[in-house]
Amino acid sequence: MAKRKGKKRRRCAAEFLEHRPTYRATRDSRLPLIVPLAIPAYWTPEEALAVFELVDDLRERIWSIYQTDLQDLMRQQRQSGSIDPVDIDEDDLPF
Repeated sequence: MAKRKGKKRRRCAAEFLEHRPTYRATRDSRLPLIVPLAIPAYWTPEEALAVFELVDDLRERIWSIYQTDLQDLMRQQRQSGSIDPVDIDEDDLPF
């Protein structure tokens, strides 16, 4: 068995530490927090349309299953924070 050079091994370990993904600590520790999604710039218009239609179909299916939950969540996210009531003195004339 050939002997490995220590310098090369350390460099590989350093590269691994630089580029290692951050893993989720909760549900499944093997799942990365971020999954990079690169879109190739060389697709033909037909390929781009096929992917676009796939994403559109996926969106429709998710909506058909989770419609009510999604509507409730979007409503909660879009509501402004609670507004403090303003005390108005009816006896105080504005002008």
